[in-house]
Amino acid sequence: MSGLHRVGSLATLRSGVPMKAVVEGRAIAVFALGDDVIATNGRCPHAKGPLHEGEIEGDKVICPWHGWTYNLRTGACDEDPDIVLERFEVSVSGDDIMVRL
Repeated sequence: MSGLHRVGSLATLRSGVPMKAVVEGRAIAVFALGDDVIATNGRCPHAKGPLHEGEIEGDKVICPWHGWTYNLRTGACDEDPDIVLERFEVSVSGDDIMVRL
C-alpha cells in the first residue's frame, strides 16, 4: 500500500462540491458525507464516467453518464451487486485531506 497523499483542502470540500484528484496516475473522487470524508476510484466501474461530477443523494453517488448508483460508505452498486466501487483510506490533518491508495 502506498503512503499518504494530499488530495485537497477540507474547507474546499465542505463547500459542497466533490473533488477530483490524481494520485500516482489514478483518478480519485473525494466526497463529504456529513462529518466523514470518503475517497473512491474517480471513474465509474461500469463505463468509466467521472464520479466527482455525479449527483449525491444521501450516502450515494449517481454516475453522470448512465445513472449507475454507488453507496459511498460501502462501495455497493445498486444496479449490479457484483460491482463494487473501490474506496481508499482517508485521514484529515488540519485542513489537509490525505488519501492512501
